Amino acid sequence: MISETTVTQTLEKMSEITPNEVQKMVNLMSKEQPIILAYLLAAGESEEFTEDESQILLFVGVVVWQLMRQSTGGIRKITEKHLEKVEKTNEAQLDKLAGDSDGDLLSAAEAGVENCPEPEVLRYVIEALMVDDEGDSDNPPFSEESLGLAYIHLKNVLDAFIGSKK
Repeated sequence: MISETTVTQTLEKMSEITPNEVQKMVNLMSKEQPIILAYLLAAGESEEFTEDESQILLFVGVVVWQLMRQSTGGIRKITEKHLEKVEKTNEAQLDKLAGDSDGDLLSAAEAGVENCPEPEVLRYVIEALMVDDEGDSDNPPFSEESLGLAYIHLKNVLDAFIGSKK
């Protein structure tokens, strides 16, 4: 299980990388996890997201990948079939919450952190969606309309990595 300390250290490293290092990281991700990278890029192109939201979605997805690479035993390369299976499972859960608002969806997500095999990584995802760079939850980086969709995409990525642990 990935610790809170690992999450904090990874975020500190990620906040200090240069644009050149970002490109290297994306190139590495395209080799190690091309399906996940393509999924995040395609998700970010949704008209539901602003350009800033798309960039945040990709960044948070890359951080999740970096965190999961550090899990004991590592992770396998995600296949389309595996990602589709995760999407169907999460879609079924989303259908149960369909009548809820995005805020209710994230409240349910926060309540589910304890049941997650990687609670600190999921906690990071939720915080990244709900709190701006200065730690202000009154000014979240995602609009209310796109918040739930961003959460589902990132939850799919996390669940795919959890299911691919060696």
